[in-house]
Amino acid sequence: MSRIKPSVSQYLKSSVGKKQIVAITGLLLILFLIFHLSGNLLFFLGAGPYNAFSQGLENMGWLLECAEWGLSAIFIVHIVMTAQLVIENKKARKTGYAVQGGSVKSWAARMMPVTGSIILIYLIFHLLDFTLGTHASSLQVVAGKNLGLWGQVYNTLSQPVRMIGYEIAMIAIGLHLSHAIQSVWQSLGIYTGGRGSMVTKISYLLGILFAVAFGSIPIYIFWLAHF
Repeated sequence: MSRIKPSVSQYLKSSVGKKQIVAITGLLLILFLIFHLSGNLLFFLGAGPYNAFSQGLENMGWLLECAEWGLSAIFIVHIVMTAQLVIENKKARKTGYAVQGGSVKSWAARMMPVTGSIILIYLIFHLLDFTLGTHASSLQVVAGKNLGLWGQVYNTLSQPVRMIGYEIAMIAIGLHLSHAIQSVWQSLGIYTGGRGSMVTKISYLLGILFAVAFGSIPIYIFWLAHF
């Protein structure tokens, strides 16, 4: 056991180890986003299916709590390790985050600290609105009917400030993912990079799809409210 501990410690302190941990936690967060998006898209089917999906999650009880704690741990590790890498990169070279191995990074890559910060701020407000905040029935009423969580999402995102903030956050998520997906494969040694590669093209496509899919919900709410 005494031989294993130093090697694990060295791995966690090394740049390669941190990058791989960021990649693995990032991949897990991407999988969560896919699941979260599948539930969000039920909003288009109306209050019944959307609320049923939410209730199904709540009925999981302690399993849901374990999943939430696990997701929180993954998110925290991802942020901490990423912050450490950024700090180490800035100390190692004056050119900072925009340069790696002598090659200029893409615009999405240079914006990773910014988009990551926007996502973190959005997540705090999102949790306050739909998880930690109040679920009073008055917030769930639409056209005189209590529509549960569907109604709360409708009333929240129909507010202009919240709608704009949500759309900005979804654009940030799209940009973040467009580079993060490449970084996952690169950190795991599967992909060596290249702007014209298939992995790069797929990552950009997925980033756009995520941003458009998530961002379509406030637009749909605006359409329902005004047409």
